[in-house]
Amino acid sequence: MTAARAVVLRIVVFLATLLGAIAFVGLLLVLAPGDPISLIPNGEELRPQLEAEWGLSRPLHERYLHYLSRILTLDLGTSLAYRPGQPVIDVIRGPALYSLGRVLAALSCAMAWGTALAWWTAERPSAPRILIQGISIVPIFLLAHATVTGLNEGAFALMTAGYIERPPWFALPDQPSALRTQLSILLLAVGSGSLSEVHAQVEEALVRIRRSAYVDAARARGAPLWPHIALNLLPPLASTLAERAAFLAGGIVIVEKVLLLNGAGSVLWEAALLRDYDLAMALALLAAAAVGLVRLASDAVRLAVDPRLRGAT
Repeated sequence: MTAARAVVLRIVVFLATLLGAIAFVGLLLVLAPGDPISLIPNGEELRPQLEAEWGLSRPLHERYLHYLSRILTLDLGTSLAYRPGQPVIDVIRGPALYSLGRVLAALSCAMAWGTALAWWTAERPSAPRILIQGISIVPIFLLAHATVTGLNEGAFALMTAGYIERPPWFALPDQPSALRTQLSILLLAVGSGSLSEVHAQVEEALVRIRRSAYVDAARARGAPLWPHIALNLLPPLASTLAERAAFLAGGIVIVEKVLLLNGAGSVLWEAALLRDYDLAMALALLAAAAVGLVRLASDAVRLAVDPRLRGAT
């Protein structure tokens, strides 16, 4: 299969993933107990009118097709309960950009740290490897809770003893904070195996590349080895990047709730609780699109760097 056909196939898979994500999230919201009308004062009295106005009385397939038709016109709908009457695009614009920045920073840190550690530990004794795995294996929600508790308890003890004044970040108040932003990036980059997974996959690829025939040939010629290693490391790095992107898109919800950050993850959590269908669907769609685009970029890099993939697809 040619490179062009391979790219087209991946775009088709990307679009199918978006359609599937919309259907799956929509089905979960509909099957969950309650609806936005039940959360409105006197909502039951207004139920017939609101069901007709919001389209809640339509069959599921009609609601799905209607939503798809609106997306094609870039209409993401109106918030029903989180910000009643406000266009969804206005509600999510700021939080989505805020969360996207943290996810990209965490992804970059995980890839950079994992690659650097793998370069150091590959084909060496396993003590550093065990340490990395021990730190990174802690689930992200537990790591976030322990970090917040440790910071607050430590600060309170120092304040009680008179060593420090009350820090601005104490108890992690619901206000913009550089510390909470940095913590969210660190937790996403390290927790729930993020760092250990990147480290293990890159280390395995490094060992394989260093033992390859073309590296042996370069070594025999006395040529620099790092250009050969770096170029052939790009495909596995791209694959690892795509794998971790999906995890971080989900992990941001947990981290933002624990650290009281007003990003897309927190908004999605509240939208699901309030059964704000259009808002929750829009955020799920954006998350699926972001992960899908990262995977498309990963496939493009792999196809460009490794000609064997173009022939094998």
